[in-house]
Amino acid sequence: MNAVATPALRLHGYAVSNYFNIAHAALLESGAAFEIVECRASQTPAFLDISPMGKIPVLETPDGWIAETVAILGYIEDYCVHTRPATAFQRARQLQLINVVQLYIELPMRSLYPGVFMGGENSAAAIAAVRQTLDRSTAALRQLAQPQPYLAGEEAGHVDLFAFYCLDLAERVSRHVYQRSLLHELGLSEWAQRMAQRPSSQQVLGAFAEVFGSYLAEKQAAYPFPAEDLYAQPASASARSIRG
Repeated sequence: MNAVATPALRLHGYAVSNYFNIAHAALLESGAAFEIVECRASQTPAFLDISPMGKIPVLETPDGWIAETVAILGYIEDYCVHTRPATAFQRARQLQLINVVQLYIELPMRSLYPGVFMGGENSAAAIAAVRQTLDRSTAALRQLAQPQPYLAGEEAGHVDLFAFYCLDLAERVSRHVYQRSLLHELGLSEWAQRMAQRPSSQQVLGAFAEVFGSYLAEKQAAYPFPAEDLYAQPASASARSIRG
């Protein structure tokens, strides 16, 4: 009997992480053979050897290790001959959108994770500061994000995957802290529902749901479980643009 070949790509991480989920979805969309190796972020010397910041995801390739999600997406585009935006301008515009999502929505919302997902508390000052940043970043993203029907155009691209999984957790935090639906404010509710129905999303969101509840219980988090299904139907009126 022939031995089963080990996939050339192995993605290391944990399905609670939106960045891991971005990379996982990109690999699924690419059609490449790969393997998932479950692990959490770590500051051990061994893990820092493969991920210098000790973060997940980390992609193991035939040539070595790649950390940082944007770098992993670039590798997947090249390695898997993924369809890239046609022009340099289109590629730059999509990177611009990724930067806005990451730096001005995902990162500020991440500062509120302790009081939502991790059993801690968020100060009134932190909540107010993030609200102020959101007011600016949602205005910017409304200008940049124009689904046609995807952010990348007629077909979903890596910019869609990046925005979808970052906004997934940001939406949960925003509803919990501010009773405010970012997806509705951004005009992205239909786009998010369309993204959630993709086969890759069904697999990735399913893996997320399997571990999210135990993670929240482990952290004694304030966020309720079972968690709200963000994509079952349009956001309710009580969650639309209400600023606490």
